[in-house]
Amino acid sequence: MYKYLLCWRYLRTRYIALASVISVMLGVATMIVVNSVMAGFAEKMRDRLHGVLADIVVESEFDMNGFYNSKEVMARIESVAGNQVEAMAPAMETYGLMQFRYGGQTFTRQVQVFGVRPEERARTGDFAEFLVDEKGKRIKPSFEVPESLRIASSPAGQVIEGDPNSAINQLLRSEALEQVPDDGAVIGWAMGTVHREGKDEIILHRGDTIRVIYPRAGQKPEPGADDFTVVGYFKSGMSENDSMHIYVPLERFQHVRRLIDEQGRGAVNQIQIKVRPGVNLDSLKETLQTALEDLRPMYFRVATWEQKQGPLLSAVAVEQSILNMLLFFIIAVAGFGILAIFSMIVVEKTRDIGVMKALGASTSGVRGIFLGYGLLLGAVGSGVGMAGGLLFVHYINNIEKWLSNLTGRKVFDDSIYYFNEIPTLVEPWTVCWIVGGALFIAAAASVWPAQRASKLQPVRALRFE
Repeated sequence: MYKYLLCWRYLRTRYIALASVISVMLGVATMIVVNSVMAGFAEKMRDRLHGVLADIVVESEFDMNGFYNSKEVMARIESVAGNQVEAMAPAMETYGLMQFRYGGQTFTRQVQVFGVRPEERARTGDFAEFLVDEKGKRIKPSFEVPESLRIASSPAGQVIEGDPNSAINQLLRSEALEQVPDDGAVIGWAMGTVHREGKDEIILHRGDTIRVIYPRAGQKPEPGADDFTVVGYFKSGMSENDSMHIYVPLERFQHVRRLIDEQGRGAVNQIQIKVRPGVNLDSLKETLQTALEDLRPMYFRVATWEQKQGPLLSAVAVEQSILNMLLFFIIAVAGFGILAIFSMIVVEKTRDIGVMKALGASTSGVRGIFLGYGLLLGAVGSGVGMAGGLLFVHYINNIEKWLSNLTGRKVFDDSIYYFNEIPTLVEPWTVCWIVGGALFIAAAASVWPAQRASKLQPVRALRFE
């Protein structure tokens, strides 16, 4: 019992030990907060990347012009995968340029163009959930240009006054419908907006006309161009996608790129596949890769969505691991503090140790005092740090707002990530190994001083005191 009493007495009276407790507390709290925020960001990013891509993507490996036998390929996939596949959607992807007018000037920017059938594409991922209008409200997946939108955006339609059924207004209405392209396009949110004074300002409204330029098929690629009417925005929350992606009707895209063969089949260069819940993506991917090898002359590459985004996901994982390693040094510093403090206490308490051993205290008992003291310091520091870290994570958005008001600057700029709040994810196992690691370091740092104290001989200790 005397061991526990002495440990508790040292903890209450040795205020220098508070430095070690605070070091452990700050280290544990910092690691919990950083891991929770990083895990939240990673989880959000994975969800959004997965939403943009289907579970599995079958692509033409060498030819960007794709393949014409998409129905045969999808039939082969269905026959091999059976009921594992929930939906499939052919698509055509290529790089191009987009031209638009704003403020009386013409601007050109690089884009990534996707030819899709919106209803089919929506069934293979979260495509429909990312389609919004100017106010951020969700719209249905369609490239159809509403008549009201075409008339409102046309110079001829804007001068309609009075009775809409009058002859002059009927003529203006007809001219307005002729001036606006029949096919619509969905552009990335960042392509149609400019962030100013803390909010997004629309520069490309729904109903505006854009020109998309991309290479046509052939031995010597030539530029092809087509005009589209903006009917919506693609807002996934990933800046790379929202600043580059344009979605246009697949059949129109194939026609302009001259990718229609003699049999009237249009070419695609990828097939998006959504699988049923519980299916092993890696196993199905290998099965499909083997099944498509004999469909010549085209060579196919099959990849899961994680493999398509492998470098980005790996970079986030490496960054999180390195950050954890660096932050763990904070707790390691606390361990060296415990070692120094305990060594000083052993020297200071040499006479007391001699008295206890003269009164019958065992070597293991003296060792247990210092080991228990170190473990107690670690337990208090890690316990308070865990509680503080979890509270900080719970109220992190309130703290962010308070800091933003205090400093006058936005601490977390939601225009970069399109998150309404800082995402967090508390993983119980991560919290456990952080607390366990702190306890281990605190106990390990007290081993050498405890061993040194236990080896003191009572006669020598009292003589030199």
